[in-house]
Amino acid sequence: MRVLLINPPIDAVLRNGHASPVTAFLFFNSAPLGLLYIAAALLEAGHVVDVIDAAAERLDVAGTVRRALAFRPDVLGLGSTTVGFQSAVELAEALDGELPSVPIVLGGHHVTLLPDLAMAHACFDVGVLDEGEHTMVELVEHYRGVKALQAIPGLVIRGDDGGLHYTAPRKKLLDLDSLPMPARHLIPPELYRPIPIDEHGLPKVAMITSRGCPHRCVFCQKAASGYRSHSVDRIVAEMEHVVRDLGAKDLAFVDSLFCVSKKRVWSICDEIIRRRIGISWTCSSRVEVVDHPLLQRMVDAGCWRTRFGIESGSARVLEFISKGITKDLIRRAITSAHEVGLRPKAFFIVGHLVDNRDTILESIEFAKSIPLHDITVQINTVLPKTRQSEIFAEQGETYGRIISDSTDLTSFWEPTFVPWGLESGDLVELHRRFYREFYLRPKIMRWHLGTIHSPRDVKKYLQAAGLFAFLTADKQLPDLSRLGALFGGAGTPVSDAGSCER
Repeated sequence: MRVLLINPPIDAVLRNGHASPVTAFLFFNSAPLGLLYIAAALLEAGHVVDVIDAAAERLDVAGTVRRALAFRPDVLGLGSTTVGFQSAVELAEALDGELPSVPIVLGGHHVTLLPDLAMAHACFDVGVLDEGEHTMVELVEHYRGVKALQAIPGLVIRGDDGGLHYTAPRKKLLDLDSLPMPARHLIPPELYRPIPIDEHGLPKVAMITSRGCPHRCVFCQKAASGYRSHSVDRIVAEMEHVVRDLGAKDLAFVDSLFCVSKKRVWSICDEIIRRRIGISWTCSSRVEVVDHPLLQRMVDAGCWRTRFGIESGSARVLEFISKGITKDLIRRAITSAHEVGLRPKAFFIVGHLVDNRDTILESIEFAKSIPLHDITVQINTVLPKTRQSEIFAEQGETYGRIISDSTDLTSFWEPTFVPWGLESGDLVELHRRFYREFYLRPKIMRWHLGTIHSPRDVKKYLQAAGLFAFLTADKQLPDLSRLGALFGGAGTPVSDAGSCER
């Protein structure tokens, strides 16, 4: 059968015809690996498969529908997170209007967490809960007429009575190595570029080595979601594949958490070195896991940057959000990463339930006091099915007020929740101040100027200037692609899909 999998358009493209620099640079810089894993499973089962990354291609609904019609699918599959769900609905409604006899399957994190809410939209025929590789293969077999729908575990289906019904739960996949490698060949690699300050070598390819997260951060929908990992042999074999077959020069491990234990990371690094893979890479780390010897081993194996989820520089806030780390641990890890040459990057959030002006200013000062090379700062959004949403439902009046129900991509850069003692404008200004005070320092400027060695490096910092202006002053700079062309080629749009490096 002919199966078309779609990563829906960006909501900002639907509304405005273009994506903001934040959306373009920070949310769409790698391929939608979840869909590509499912595509690989379907290909292995003998089906004809294609993938459209409408977000990365800047397609609107009409353009995506035209592409779908040209493929002539027997089954349509749409993936969606909470932050992109409204776009998925708009696309599914349009597809249903043009292809009424083709079943539309909804998968992804949103329908798994909120199946009743997601499937309230009649444009979706079936919802796939949790991991989709085996479920989707069996579902296509159903549409071939050889398998009963009710016999397939892991589904929410619409009955003849119009109500929703659930099949038996599907067990979590423990043997990740049993899955084929993602079908990256189905999407043009030139669609994706890292954000300028994360560009180290091109092409840059994203890779996932594990699923789930063992930690319990209150703001995260993936908290305590059951951690599982590929084997070391499979991880390094996939690295060899992307180097050999895709010509990758840099690799981003986009797991929720790569450095989950010292033993795991040591083993991976040892195997990379033993096989002489010869590719640079980045990953995410926990500050209490890494130490100076491990970080040095990562450098020896090709790592040039590691990313840390710090989220706040206030001890009180860190305790409330269940990070399980201290400021001393953060300082020690960041300092060690800097000393071995790893260009450490950290993620922060402003507007936590217990944040106030003083705690946010404390976060800014803390970020400036440790040898971070780069930061990403987001504004807290109270996402459904998080511990934070439960706390707010129980004690919301204690902490602040919801001023917008939006959970789209822009909500991480525009206030939706505001703590008492602050106004939304205060939160926006503190968010911009965080970026200004961190980056507009001689030390940071020297570090970044020291990475400029070619015309391409000049061009990427011209691109970064547009993002910086948007983050610090909500100003969109004029199109720099013509000027950038003087320093190494046409201005190629930068994009991503799904696994954000933040």
